[in-house]
Amino acid sequence: MYNFCSICAGKLTKKNGHLACVKCPFVNYQNPRPTVSGLIMYRDKILFTRRGRDPYKGWWDFPGGFMDWGEHPEETLRREIKEETGLEILVKRIVGIYPGYYPAAFDPVHILSIAYYAVAKTNKITPADDAEEGRWFPLSKLPKRIAFNNHKRILFDFKKVLWSAPDIG
Repeated sequence: MYNFCSICAGKLTKKNGHLACVKCPFVNYQNPRPTVSGLIMYRDKILFTRRGRDPYKGWWDFPGGFMDWGEHPEETLRREIKEETGLEILVKRIVGIYPGYYPAAFDPVHILSIAYYAVAKTNKITPADDAEEGRWFPLSKLPKRIAFNNHKRILFDFKKVLWSAPDIG
């Protein structure tokens, strides 16, 4: 997708599986970009947000997003949840780290999603930013159209966390 170096504008060519500049030492390694996903519970229900933009516009998603420079993943989670839902949360524990794919038309990327279990202080959702709707679902009746290829694995592991550790609720 990239043809020219972002440092010196030299031509990029494949070298050892990566795009490398022919004029300067720049190599575009295309490393995964870190994201966070929140498995937010209120009582016995889990929060999903309906995506308001592509990719997967109209599909259900865990609230979350890309980490900012220098931001701790838990800070990212709190910020993203506040931006997308207006909710204040209490982070309980990490569920896991999951590779995935973000199919942005302009720059599709490999992501590394850090999934957290957290609880909301209230169930009052105010959708904003890139979430057009937020809704609480019983774990037994989840939405059908869930965005992103790693979310099913995250849900599977999250259910194991909930059932194996009754003291974390």
